[in-house]
Amino acid sequence: MKKRLLVLTSIMSTVLLLTGCESEEPFVEQHKTETETVSVSNGIIPQEIEKSISYVQKEKDGEWIVENVEISSWQMSENAYIPDTVWIAESDDATSMYSKLNDSFKDKPATLYIHFNNDISDMSDSLGKDEAGTDCLDITLKMSADIIFDCADNIFYFSGADIFGSKMYEDGSAEISMDFGDGKVSVNVPSDVKQGTWDDFYNALPSEEEALQALIARSNNYITNVSFEDIPTFKVTSECLKAGVWDDKITNTSYGDKLSPDLSWDEVEGAAKYAVIMIDSGWLHMDVLTEDTSLAEGAYSRGERWEQYVGPYPPAGTHTYSVFVFALKNEPGDFYLGFDNGANDINKIYQGLDTDIDGNTGNVISFGRLDGNYTHKN
Repeated sequence: MKKRLLVLTSIMSTVLLLTGCESEEPFVEQHKTETETVSVSNGIIPQEIEKSISYVQKEKDGEWIVENVEISSWQMSENAYIPDTVWIAESDDATSMYSKLNDSFKDKPATLYIHFNNDISDMSDSLGKDEAGTDCLDITLKMSADIIFDCADNIFYFSGADIFGSKMYEDGSAEISMDFGDGKVSVNVPSDVKQGTWDDFYNALPSEEEALQALIARSNNYITNVSFEDIPTFKVTSECLKAGVWDDKITNTSYGDKLSPDLSWDEVEGAAKYAVIMIDSGWLHMDVLTEDTSLAEGAYSRGERWEQYVGPYPPAGTHTYSVFVFALKNEPGDFYLGFDNGANDINKIYQGLDTDIDGNTGNVISFGRLDGNYTHKN
């Protein structure tokens, strides 16, 4: 019996050796780490996030399971640019976008308009965490912005709010720290915010006065003080002016056609002449004397005194090109007009117009004013 067992054992060993079958060693968990770069295009500021991702494989040929994710780098994309841009966001809950709205606005639909001005400085970013411990891109900067909240039949407008910084999240949403003049507040911008235009912002303003304040806030040289503001006024309009911005075609730039703008106003009783002045602070772009109450587009170019026009061509920044139309009793006398140079003053022009050709004063009956901005383009 013992011999049979020995023989059987020997045969089995031989078969195992011949077939190459051996017992396998137990599987040891496998680990690996990979780097992944995520580009976030949603939101106001595009971002680049670099993640270090650890994986584990718990069984042979099994699935690699994410074990840990760490953000190793987070920064604004190279093409991030916000000065002089407009953004529009919507929410079903107004209080989610503005921290100082009371509960009466909760679950009320709202639209947020943000216009960032071009006065940005001291901008930097770093990897950070918010108060809840959530990873974010912590941006510090100094700049101003104009804000409109349109919610529950109420419109709130804040001009020139100070911005201190923003926390950007991985989904593209942002929490912006601002001061509207009564302490720091948070404006929360969802990830599905859309970029708009200056027309969108301007048209959302609740009144002409606030639209004017927005135009002034953008301007580098708006004429604020005029000595003749107490005389009667009338309205001046132009199809070449949209949402406070002059059309490219009236400019003396590579983008323009050097066309003088169309202008219209109501007839003023007792007026024999109308003096049309376009001025950029002290730079005279137009002087026209007419008996009509409208000027056709392209009617004037460089020429003689009281029949001349040169379009806007700002050297830098955003300039306001103001059209003043003065209703006159009689033809004005001779006085200085420095066409296409900066040695002018609208108050001195008014004084010159107020004395007629016969030396009589009180020649100006009333005036109209139309302001429009134009921004230098590279």
